[in-house]
Order: sequence, then C-alpha cells, then structure tokens
Amino acid sequence: MKKMIDRCLSDYFGDSSLFPLTADEYEKLIDKISGTLVKQENEEVYTIVHDVIYAYLTQD
Repeated sequence: MKKMIDRCLSDYFGDSSLFPLTADEYEKLIDKISGTLVKQENEEVYTIVHDVIYAYLTQD
C-alpha cells in the first residue's frame, strides 16, 4: 500500500520525495484507504488511493 501511496504522490508532484510523509502519516492514510476499500468494495483500489490522497492533500 505504501508503494501505491508513493506512486500517487509522484503523480501529483513528479517525485514522491518532494512531499515526504512520516510513518504516522502513512499509517493514517493506509487505515483510511483500507476502511474505504471495505465500504466501497466494488471500486478500484487505484481510484480509492487517489481519492484518499487527494482529500489528504487538499485538507491540510
């Protein structure tokens, strides 16, 4: 899941290292993504990851 998050950040910033996340932030994002996957089981994982990352980036 961490690699998917990094790939998504690369889509937004060109390089995931330009927006470094702490271990705690990764854990929170993974928990949010996992919970959303359970609720929206018919949705593609890629879409959910991007939606969660987008929401995270725009709320801070």
